[in-house]
Amino acid sequence: MTESMKNSFLTKVALQAETNRLVKGEQDLPMEKWAMIAGEHMGHLFAAVMDGDRDRVEKELLHVTAPLLELYQGMMTTDSYPSK
Repeated sequence: MTESMKNSFLTKVALQAETNRLVKGEQDLPMEKWAMIAGEHMGHLFAAVMDGDRDRVEKELLHVTAPLLELYQGMMTTDSYPSK
């Protein structure tokens, strides 16, 4: 993977996370909710891949990874899930 491709993907994920917050509000959700949202979109991603729909695959990749970014942020900034 090139550095340019990686940066492009990460930029798109950050923009999707920002868009999600603009649409749904700035409230922090429980980490379980973020995991559930990512899981739901994983099913949509699977369907898009099976249909061979490149545009939908990209859209769902972002819809899976943006909630994972939120989940990661929650994990890194709260003591809800201490390290074992």
